Amino acid sequence: MSLPTPAEERGYRVAIDTGGTFTDIAVNRPDGSVFVWKVPSTPHAPDEAVIAGLTEALSEVAGQPGEVARFVHGTTVATNTVITGTGARVGLVTTDGFRDLLAIGYQTRPSLYDQTARRPRPLAPAELTWEVRERLAADGSELAPVDRRHLDELIARIRAAEPDVVVVSLLNAYANPAHEDQVVEALREAGVVPSVFAATSITPEMREYERTSTAVLNGYVQPKIAGYVDRLDKQLSQVGVPARLWVMQSNGGLLGSRVAQEQSVRTVLSGLAGGVVGAARWARQLELPSVVSFDIGGTSTDIALIRDGVPDEMTAGEIEGYPLRMPMVDVHTIGAGGGSIAWRDSGDGLRVGPHSAGARPGPACYGHGGTDITVTDAHALLGRLGESLLDGRLPLDVATARRRLADFARAVGLGDTETAAGVLRVINATMGRGIRKVSVERGVDLRQCTLMAFGGAGPLHAAELIRELGMRAAVVPPHPGIASAVGMLDTPVRHDFALNVSATTASAMPSVSEALDTLAAQAQDFLAEDEGVSATDAVFERAVDARYLGQSYELRTAWTDDFAVLRRTFDTIHEERYGFCDADAALEIVTARVTVTAGWQEQRVEPKLPTGDAPDPVDKRRAYFDGQWHDTPVYRREQLPAQVSLAGPLVLQQLDSTTVVSPGQACWHDEHGFLHIHPEEAR
Repeated sequence: MSLPTPAEERGYRVAIDTGGTFTDIAVNRPDGSVFVWKVPSTPHAPDEAVIAGLTEALSEVAGQPGEVARFVHGTTVATNTVITGTGARVGLVTTDGFRDLLAIGYQTRPSLYDQTARRPRPLAPAELTWEVRERLAADGSELAPVDRRHLDELIARIRAAEPDVVVVSLLNAYANPAHEDQVVEALREAGVVPSVFAATSITPEMREYERTSTAVLNGYVQPKIAGYVDRLDKQLSQVGVPARLWVMQSNGGLLGSRVAQEQSVRTVLSGLAGGVVGAARWARQLELPSVVSFDIGGTSTDIALIRDGVPDEMTAGEIEGYPLRMPMVDVHTIGAGGGSIAWRDSGDGLRVGPHSAGARPGPACYGHGGTDITVTDAHALLGRLGESLLDGRLPLDVATARRRLADFARAVGLGDTETAAGVLRVINATMGRGIRKVSVERGVDLRQCTLMAFGGAGPLHAAELIRELGMRAAVVPPHPGIASAVGMLDTPVRHDFALNVSATTASAMPSVSEALDTLAAQAQDFLAEDEGVSATDAVFERAVDARYLGQSYELRTAWTDDFAVLRRTFDTIHEERYGFCDADAALEIVTARVTVTAGWQEQRVEPKLPTGDAPDPVDKRRAYFDGQWHDTPVYRREQLPAQVSLAGPLVLQQLDSTTVVSPGQACWHDEHGFLHIHPEEAR
């Protein structure tokens, strides 16, 4: 990794993560210590909260915008654009005969037994899809050249339709992009639309549906992201920030603002990746071999598996039913958060989520006019939250929440306390299924896993979940409610390069090695020319996608030019993932991959924990656990010394989150400031 320059060592590093309810700010001071801050999000204009949060946080640490040496941003703009359906009018140019590619999609049904289930509508509709006469074979050889006269006619029709963006995705272009490039150049020269690009410039991998879908998604979110990033870049300059704007991307690395404006689809999971990257770094720091990253926000819970300090990744996923073909952190998201609404189903059963009260009006206890009972209301009414959050900046209207609970409890036919406890049991069951999805279903023994709980509500649920799931322990980082922003502070610049290859024997390995060399050269040029980062100390990781001959999907395997060794490695990975390997099947290598990372030296400064014995509680209140009320002590987390154990039930309060420890459990701070929760007899 590249070492920080003297200016960076002296300056402030700032990371800001935009959420649906709050915008989180983490400031790494020049001495290495971390300051955290929260401001309300401004969904109509997210950059307003970013600038306000930056200004307030710097004021709190007596810093100036001109002293910011690094600025990192995690944004939900791309995600929200897809979810709300507010993207650009995207036109698609494809090969003659393939105009219905996006409409046909997969032949599998989205829900096998639901006759009313429908696939999402194509983001490039039929009226904005055009066919061009040309054809390439599967190996990239030309069968028919681009019909230039037909293309000129096509340009006139595209101009008349006035799309915002045009994507050119031609059959087999992953093997030879020449035709795509030719069509893109013609459209740009004609000036028909503001933005035209080839699908291979976004993802050059095989599978036409996924490749086209990814490129169209990029076109769909590009105007919004480009406008937002450009506006934020200018505002940062106006307030005097000299640092370059870096944007968190879906693969867990950073992307420069200019590249983010061009390849905007890479930011679709921007807001989710920061927390996972931070959890992976903390897992390495604490030498935890198997960790489940568990991030609960206001509307959703994001869950990821981390093995030996490395989060699971995937090369294909989807958002809102639209396939994505690119490397990304493997995050499983469920509709369960602090704002999840409790409701009755048609059989009068108690259900919670996925609908959320959002930022406004929010939970009933927020006092903003919310009328529905949410998970946060249940915690407040069961004594797990006090009279305010954010160290008094957000007062809680518990009386209103109690009246709303009484109305809901009568409708459900249960007592008030029983209803509130039921809300938490139901949401914990939903979260438990999500945790099993990334662990048990991948052959991982949950009993050997540690739950890394963060987000505003993660520490509220961690204790009960590790008990219900039989996990070994839970760990809460020092700033759990700002963990995604803190996780981004030392994130490296990263980019992924891929090239389709074909190898089934040892004799073909030199061709794969040559493809990897080509990608490594592209990666080096990209760092220098596009990101302005020195490649001197960059790390280049080489891998291939391989499969048994005849399989439809691949597994990523670390590269070695020894075919026998690579085969044994693949067999091991296949057995871990699917429970078997096939010694008789031929191995096929289909994709070469190079990942380059170039970053800043991680600053690991331990928090200044107090010394001495257990502190006195700052409060004591009645809280409900395991079917009964307990007189429960409340502590300030920052007052808990290292290695001092406290037995539950108890509540730990801090600026950005609240941690609950159940009866029969204990908690303690390690020397790094991480809080460990485990069965009382386990330590």
